[in-house]
Amino acid sequence: MRKKLPFLVYFILALLLFLGTNEQRIKKANFISKTIYSPFINSIRKIENLFEIKKQNRLLSDQIAQKTIKVRELEQNLSELSAININFDIKPQKYELAEIIGYNGRFHERNLIIDKGLLDGIKKDFPVIYSNGIVGKVISTSQNYSIVLPFNHYNFHLGIMLKRNKLQGILESNIYGKSYMTMVKLGADIKLGDVVVTSNISSIFPKGYPVGTVTKLIEEPNKLFVKAEISTFVDPSSLDQIIILYFEKDRSYEQELKNN
Repeated sequence: MRKKLPFLVYFILALLLFLGTNEQRIKKANFISKTIYSPFINSIRKIENLFEIKKQNRLLSDQIAQKTIKVRELEQNLSELSAININFDIKPQKYELAEIIGYNGRFHERNLIIDKGLLDGIKKDFPVIYSNGIVGKVISTSQNYSIVLPFNHYNFHLGIMLKRNKLQGILESNIYGKSYMTMVKLGADIKLGDVVVTSNISSIFPKGYPVGTVTKLIEEPNKLFVKAEISTFVDPSSLDQIIILYFEKDRSYEQELKNN
């Protein structure tokens, strides 16, 4: 019955149009045209326009999505280029960019898990940096990921020095993540604001990579040494990307320096 309903409506309209005189038929045709046909045609056109607008909106949305992805890729490339453009007084090193994909351990003891491993040529003890300073060192590797021990972990030790006068010391951190330059003799030429960099004594890093600045001098209980609290340039817990340097040394010197 529903299928036949439009036919019946059209049939009734047709009968109404044919009944009466010629003048009456013209009036009825004009009336139907104004009240039914024209609104119907306009509605059809509006619907077609809506579909066309919807189609255009879909195309625009697709273009916006593509542009958004492209902008994100450009931002990522810019971020990577900024990270690579290291303004250190050092010779260029072969490097590998890596993403931090997780953590291992409690907050002040946690290590960084990165998405590069043996398949990328990463080895144990490779130094890890960011654009403005050191981050840590690789302590274990698997095929596709590695574990990085950050410099503010209490198990991390590194040969460092003052940039100003090459005064040597050891980078150490306490269980709260505060970093210090230790093994500095009492009376040594060290000042607040001195910039600390990696030393050639280090078995991990090449010489000259920024570590931080001296913010406080603390006299050791033995009255023979002072330690300098360091405000480091990098906070490992706030990173999402790091740079691994393909760099190896033959021997470890930090323990020998500490034992002297």
